[in-house]
Amino acid sequence: MRRALILFLTVLPLALAGCKKEIPSPVVDLVSPREGEVLEEDGELTFTVTAPEGQLNLVDVRIDNAPVRFPATELRTFARFSVPLPLRELGPGPHLIHIACEAVEDEARSRIDVVRAFSIVLPPAELIEAALLPPRVEQGQPFAIDLTFDAPVVEASATLFDRTFPFYPRSETEWRALAGCRLLAQPGDNALNVTFTDQTGETTVEELILGVDRGDFESYYIQLSPSVEAKLDPEIIERESARTRTVVSEYTPEQLWEEDGFVRPVSGRVTSPFGQQRTYSNGSSGVHIGVDFSAAEGDPIGATARGRVAIAEEMIVRGGFVCIDHGRGLFSLYNHLSRIDVQPGQLVEAGQQIGLAGSTGVATGPHLHFEIRLTTWAVDPLRIIAAPPSFK
Repeated sequence: MRRALILFLTVLPLALAGCKKEIPSPVVDLVSPREGEVLEEDGELTFTVTAPEGQLNLVDVRIDNAPVRFPATELRTFARFSVPLPLRELGPGPHLIHIACEAVEDEARSRIDVVRAFSIVLPPAELIEAALLPPRVEQGQPFAIDLTFDAPVVEASATLFDRTFPFYPRSETEWRALAGCRLLAQPGDNALNVTFTDQTGETTVEELILGVDRGDFESYYIQLSPSVEAKLDPEIIERESARTRTVVSEYTPEQLWEEDGFVRPVSGRVTSPFGQQRTYSNGSSGVHIGVDFSAAEGDPIGATARGRVAIAEEMIVRGGFVCIDHGRGLFSLYNHLSRIDVQPGQLVEAGQQIGLAGSTGVATGPHLHFEIRLTTWAVDPLRIIAAPPSFK
């Protein structure tokens, strides 16, 4: 809605005390912006100044009391000025132009002050480019989303697979998010809705399409012992899963990990890959949302990257369990530890020992089950270690 504008023009001729004679004040013709104009696109501040007598001595221009700089001009009896009016730099709402001009002849001086009001109404920011990196993503793999706007944006987020996560600014008009493709995402086109708010408070929603390719996952049969089967109570599994989901749904705005700073948590080989389709001897089935590394009982386990410990406790299914928040929606999870060496809230560095390997919880022998969560979804840990995400 356009605001009512008040236009006023004040002409204040001034003959300074002690002058031998008075001379006419300079004449200012303020061409643009016009009287009462509401600007919706970048324009120009254009005006001329004429000294009927004497010579121009001073031309001072201010917008909202901030000086406006013009190209160097030799002041004589006439001068023309024109500079751009960058609307987004000035901001929406009412503004005042104040032009002060002075003419001089010998010891005689005269001055005029012109004040004009105008207003700015900014159009909402538009999304001019959206890049998915890579353009298509496999199930359970990480990816980045880069957004470019034609005007500054103050907040942006996206919703994918019913989970919402934020973008972070690389500049006022360039924003990036790191995201995880759900391991069980439907192959093909999936809706990715981007919501952003600009400096005017206008909120816009744009729908993008994420192309998902089916991952190549192996199948595996696991024989469970009676003691392990006894721990697979659906109620217990859901309770532990809910606790984990709550923690990995939290977002720390600060990026705690260092670029190229991810390391393997243990040196053993991969014994069960990410995404493995599992069938158990009790008739149940599931998908492996992490990577299993071989490890002997008591082998040291290190943090995969710099971060802050979010969970460090014993669980029934996960066993000795540590979860580290690396910031910006990225978490690492370590299961079946025989000993936990860190506390919640503790800041750890890449490679720092967080515990010892074991076979606690639901495990058929000593090993490390290692997960990476990104925007709450489990993604391939080996991909993250090999190509750490970046906001640069």
